[in-house]
Amino acid sequence: MFVCGYHFPASEGNDVSFDKVIEKVKDGVNPAGKTVTLTSETREGVKLEELSVPEGTFAHVAFVDYYESSDVPGDFKMIYYTNKYQISEISKSVDGAVTKDLCRKLDDMNLYRVKVS
Repeated sequence: MFVCGYHFPASEGNDVSFDKVIEKVKDGVNPAGKTVTLTSETREGVKLEELSVPEGTFAHVAFVDYYESSDVPGDFKMIYYTNKYQISEISKSVDGAVTKDLCRKLDDMNLYRVKVS
C-alpha cells in the first residue's frame, strides 16, 4: 500500500494508521521557514487560484516532503490526485479547522501544482 508516496506492508491493508504516515512524512524533511503555494487549475489549464498552506500543519509538511522528494524538474510540481486526497484526509483529521477550507478545495477534481520557496 502506498500512502503519500510511502510504501507500507500489504499486511496492513487499506487501514494504515495516520500516525505511521505522519511519522514517515516528517522523517527527513525540515519544513521550517518554507512557504508552500498551491495553484489550482482546470484540466484545460485555466488557472483558478493560488492557495497558501499554513505553516506548522501536516499539510504544510506533506507538501514540502512531496515537493522535495519529487524528481519532476521545475519550480512547480504537479500533485497527483491520490496524493492530494491522502494529504487532505490526514490533514482534516490532525489539523482540523486550520486547514478545513484548503482541504475542501483539495477534494475537488481540479489539478494542483505545488511550489515551495
